[in-house]
Amino acid sequence: MPPIVIGGFLILHGLITTMTGFGDVTKPDAPALALPSWFGWWPGPFGRSWLFEALHFGTGAALVGGLIWLAAGLALIAGGLGWLGVPGLEAVRYVLLFGGATLGLVALALYFHPIYLVAVAINIAILVLLWDRVTVATR
Repeated sequence: MPPIVIGGFLILHGLITTMTGFGDVTKPDAPALALPSWFGWWPGPFGRSWLFEALHFGTGAALVGGLIWLAAGLALIAGGLGWLGVPGLEAVRYVLLFGGATLGLVALALYFHPIYLVAVAINIAILVLLWDRVTVATR
């Protein structure tokens, strides 16, 4: 597959991840997002952490959760730019992508909703595909 397609996909995934956390950073006390009625079977709120809500952690925890989303997204964007050959990022692209996917899974676990299953699969695929390259790069 051409590097521009892979790099573009990684950047797009990073942008979506970043946008997901942006709301929690700018408005940590905002209410959960409304979903269609056919999603009423899911007990947790969309756009809010099920764990932070259950433990009544409040806006401070939402801010931390948003920062995890942002860090994951920015690492994925930087890794995608490295994949496209941007100087300074190309040499560390595997580590950035691996770290971004790992942080992304942490954020997805904290904010899990069935809508996020595609993002879970993408992040796991990144980890699996880059495992050998990251372990070799860190030796």
